[in-house]
Order: sequence, then C-alpha cells, then structure tokens
Amino acid sequence: MEFLTEQSAFINSQIIPWVLRLVMLGLGLSLTLADFKRVISFPKAAAIGLTAQLIGLPLTAFLLAWIFGPAPAVAVGLVILAICPSGVTSNAYTFASRGDVPLCVTLAALTSMITVFTIPFLTYFALQTFMGSDERPELPVLQMLQDLIFMTLFPVAMGMLIRYLKPEMAKKAEEPIRKVVLYLLYLVLGLGVLSSWNVIIDEIATVGPLVITMNLLTMGLGFGLGKMLGLPPPQVVTITYEVGVQNLALAFAITFNILQNPALAVTALIYAAVMPATALIFIRIARRLIESEGSEQIA
Repeated sequence: MEFLTEQSAFINSQIIPWVLRLVMLGLGLSLTLADFKRVISFPKAAAIGLTAQLIGLPLTAFLLAWIFGPAPAVAVGLVILAICPSGVTSNAYTFASRGDVPLCVTLAALTSMITVFTIPFLTYFALQTFMGSDERPELPVLQMLQDLIFMTLFPVAMGMLIRYLKPEMAKKAEEPIRKVVLYLLYLVLGLGVLSSWNVIIDEIATVGPLVITMNLLTMGLGFGLGKMLGLPPPQVVTITYEVGVQNLALAFAITFNILQNPALAVTALIYAAVMPATALIFIRIARRLIESEGSEQIA
C-alpha cells in the first residue's frame, strides 16, 4: 500500500469491510421472503435489471478496457467495479428520485445473493486477461467465495432471521438503522476518497475519462433498456440507478481486504469522486420524467 496514506489504507482495508457487513445486515432486516417472490409482480422489470447488472455490466467493463487500453491494474479494477452492482447508495438515489423502491429492494436482494458466486470467477477471468503472471495477485477462488459469503450473505441472512423472529422489533429498527448505515457509509467512503486525494489527482487525467465513460454508459444502458422495453418511468429510474451506480463498499472490500492490492482500487477511488455528480444530476431528470407521466395520466 505504498502509494496510499496510512489513514487511507486503514479506512479502506479495515473499516469499509465492517461497514459493508452493517449495510448487508440492514438490508436483511428490511427483507422477507415476499421480497424475493415479488419478482412475479414485475417480471419484465426484474429480468431487465438482472440481465443488465449480471451480463451487461461485465461486458461493458471488458469492452471499455479493451478500447481504452489502460494499465492492467486499472482494467482489472474497472471489471471489479462493474461486477459489484447496486447497493444501499443506489437505493438512496432511487428513493430521492421517487423511483420504484420495492423493485429496487428486490433487485438488491437478488444481486446480493447471485454476485457472491459470480464475482470470484469474473475477477479471476479479469486477472488472467489483463495482468501477467508476474504482477497479478494470488486469487484462491474458493477463499474469495468464502470471504464474500461472510461479508454479504451471512449478514443478510442474520438480518432476515432477526426480522423473522422479532418482526415488530425489526420493523421499528429498520428505518433508523438504514439511515445510520447510509450516513456511515457516506462518511467512510468520503473519508476514504479524501485520504486518497493525492492518488485521485495523479490518476484523474488518465483514468478519469475511462471511469466517466463507464458511468455514463451504464446509466444509459439502464435508462435505454427501460425505455425501449416499455417500463413505466418509476421503474426506468430504478433500473437506471441499479445498473449505473455500483457498490463501492464491496469493490473496496474486494480490492483492499480480499485481494490486498490497492493498485486495483484506483478505478473505484476515481469513480467514487465522479459518480455522485451524474447520480445527483439524474435525480432532476428522473423527477421530471415521473411528473410528466403523472400529468399525462391526469390529462
């Protein structure tokens, strides 16, 4: 971790994995089995979201890495970022935009279960594709799978178990915990970015265009698929955020904690600095889109 400050290394490698566990515990507290069955209520929207997240995002990352030809560590970091879709941040943006929150929660629940198994193999493929044998870190796939289960699936399962055993307590605690975890996540990610600011400044000119292109393309992918396939505006907004806003906490946990290779985190660090701007701008577009639909229905 030579190129990072001691504070940045500590925040990203030690604190963020525990914040991620709290985030997943909070998600579990908000989930019941009905959330997984809810896919039946909006099968088209769920299918579009999952396809874009699980297939569209990795393909976009590999394609952009091939076109831009960045440093190997940046290319691998871009793939890792792309294979960590959605999260509590996208949920917050969806809520602020008046999108379809139940769809958002359902997609978050499904992807948190599925990506535990896809992330290790796609990470291995990215390392084999972009990095030579002398520079790529060791990646015991089964060990990574185990680490991801204990970082994500286990806390979600614990939250759901608490919800099942103590439903009233869980319902009362759900919103306060969600807010605390969200603010804590913003705080920790913000501190991680600030403490790595020198790295971001040094790399923004070379990595920035790649990251901005990835961000705009993935948001455009979600928005375009939703519009083209006839989803209502609230679901279009949700799909846009679920596809276009990646799970930074998980990406940092993988690069810093599991792979222990901070060079792979440069892409995510720069993404953390630029993504909020596009996400906040889209809130205004999303609200106008949803309001215009409401006006048309009244008319």
